Amino acid sequence: MQFIADNFSKIFFSLTGIILLVVLIKNYAKIKTFIMEVKAELTKVSWSSRDELIGSTFVIIGITFIIALFVGMIDLILSKILSLLFR
Repeated sequence: MQFIADNFSKIFFSLTGIILLVVLIKNYAKIKTFIMEVKAELTKVSWSSRDELIGSTFVIIGITFIIALFVGMIDLILSKILSLLFR
């Protein structure tokens, strides 16, 4: 019993690995079909160009900054109002 307690993590990960290996071997055909279908679908995706990606990133960062300023201002105003009310 002490052996199991001392080596629990090794036993757990070994059993988990064996179970995953059995599942992979048992479902090899299904997994292969799934990967082939994913590959086929990814060829149909319309990927953005580098310039579009950079432009979108700047827009998202800008909007995030504007929203952060807005939320910060609202928080400041509300905290001032509440501090005046509860004084």
